Amino acid sequence: MRTLDATRSDGLVFFGATGDLAHKQIFPALQALVKAGRLDMPIVAVGRKDIGVEAMAAKMKESLDEAGDASLFDRMKQQFRYVAVDYDDPKTFEGIETALGGARRPLSYVALPAETFEKVAKNLAAVGLAGGRLALEKPFGHDQASARALTHALHAYFPEDAIFRLDHFLGKEPVEGIVYFRAANPFIESALDSEHVESIQITMAETFGAKGRAKFYDSVGAMRDVVQNHMLELVACLTMDLPAAPGHAALQKARSELLAQVHTLAKKDIVRGQARGYLDEEGVENGSTTETFAAVRLHIDSPRWNGVPIYIRAGKSLAVTATEALVTWKPAKRAVLDDATKPARNHLRFRLGPDTAIAIGANVKKGGEAMAGEAVELELHRTNKDTLRPYERLIGDAIDGDQTLFARRDAVEHSWRVVDPVIGKPTPLHLYEPGSWGPDEAQALTPPGGWYDPAPS
Repeated sequence: MRTLDATRSDGLVFFGATGDLAHKQIFPALQALVKAGRLDMPIVAVGRKDIGVEAMAAKMKESLDEAGDASLFDRMKQQFRYVAVDYDDPKTFEGIETALGGARRPLSYVALPAETFEKVAKNLAAVGLAGGRLALEKPFGHDQASARALTHALHAYFPEDAIFRLDHFLGKEPVEGIVYFRAANPFIESALDSEHVESIQITMAETFGAKGRAKFYDSVGAMRDVVQNHMLELVACLTMDLPAAPGHAALQKARSELLAQVHTLAKKDIVRGQARGYLDEEGVENGSTTETFAAVRLHIDSPRWNGVPIYIRAGKSLAVTATEALVTWKPAKRAVLDDATKPARNHLRFRLGPDTAIAIGANVKKGGEAMAGEAVELELHRTNKDTLRPYERLIGDAIDGDQTLFARRDAVEHSWRVVDPVIGKPTPLHLYEPGSWGPDEAQALTPPGGWYDPAPS
């Protein structure tokens, strides 16, 4: 049981309610929280346009219908308000205070670009709503310096323990499952170090392109969109020293300490690519050099992981939609008795989406007289999908004051420090064909034994 703050939020203010993220993820997650009895409070949606509460409710209904469940729409509508604001006019935020009724410690969830965060915090404080919590979507800043400056600016209105830096990847059940699997299985945990592990590779592949968010995506690219946050947080979950103490503070500290040990990337550690046809997507700048694919090689400067390369591959318009992490152990040093072939490398595979699995690669003897073997994979766990939506888990935890699945300020700054030298710099950009595994040049960063290509769902 997690240790929660004694005081729950008493209202939810949702900035960015008319956006794509709200439509696809947030409204279904809010309904799930209402169904679970965790969102029994005013829900105030906020946007720039004065479209009115009925039009906004219709958008919410459309979102729920597309998600396949609008059973609690009527109940949600009773809790629902809509307020239009001008982020440059603090007086417009008075409408939020009015819509909240008597709520004084709301969770303000901000699904907007990072450059609006300080304005939102300042304007909330101006109308007396800084006594609640502030949840902020990634990316938090655009580099290490801006992330540090943003934290400093927000502290003028909200204390650090009231700021929740949100990365929905940490809210995924299979990502939490990695930490549990390690902690609950000492025979696995004891073999996760440089003595035993040859390499770690992580692939986050999507068959689709920017899908209606090209204007935003073109301003960030694969490195800022998923590598700096999702992928590095996943590296931390796979490689951190497990905390001895219970509770969210110890787990956050362990992730932050690991990220502090990751080497800063150099140009030789990255290959960038752009899918052919990306420049034709609506919202993409003419001649854009934004990468839709990135392959990077990381190293961790610690006795536990010295010499173990970590490879990350992330991109759009690739061969499948799948996210997997593969830990490959060092091969056997010699053949087994009369079998002239060395056994295959053992591995540990975490399938993180869209379906999930945990599997171990091992070797067994073939039937017959010869002492010969074959590689097999033992699937320990499989589900078709994450049963709890990441945003249901994260927004619910933020309402309760549970920081476990949120990124600490130093973890965010360490992540930016790792990627800063290779983002926004004139590194080569290689074209690749949609439906492939990225540019051929990415083979320059091939892990020992080659890239493992996840299978389609």
